[in-house]
Amino acid sequence: MNTLNQLKAVLVFVAIFHLIFGFGLMFSIDFQKAAIAHYGGTLEWNVTNVYFIRIIGSFAFVLGYLAWMASRDPMKHKVIIIGFIEFFILRNISRHLFADELYAALGVSHMMNVMTSVFFGIQALLLWYLLWRISRKKQATKATPE
Repeated sequence: MNTLNQLKAVLVFVAIFHLIFGFGLMFSIDFQKAAIAHYGGTLEWNVTNVYFIRIIGSFAFVLGYLAWMASRDPMKHKVIIIGFIEFFILRNISRHLFADELYAALGVSHMMNVMTSVFFGIQALLLWYLLWRISRKKQATKATPE
């Protein structure tokens, strides 16, 4: 599998993950409860929290759509890929910078916080590495005299 196809595959994974989670969080309280439980968290199930989780779901769904569009032609939509890299990095920084709030609000364990950071960190690294490899190959092709 060449680098471009690897990048497309990572983007499709990111897309499917975010589309499923986004849709589930927007439209199903049972899905919300399962997602929070899988994350190792607890939450007071009131109208406010359900509503805010729905907003997070709509955000995730749009991210999934953007990843799907970028997977069709990654180099044309390079800015979307860079946006995902930045988002995953900022997500991980926030996860640790505000860890005390995360632990207090959701009761998430330190280990789950670290594992989630690893999950999104690997995605950021893969996207960056594959994008860098493709860009480097394009530059080498342009530099080769015909």
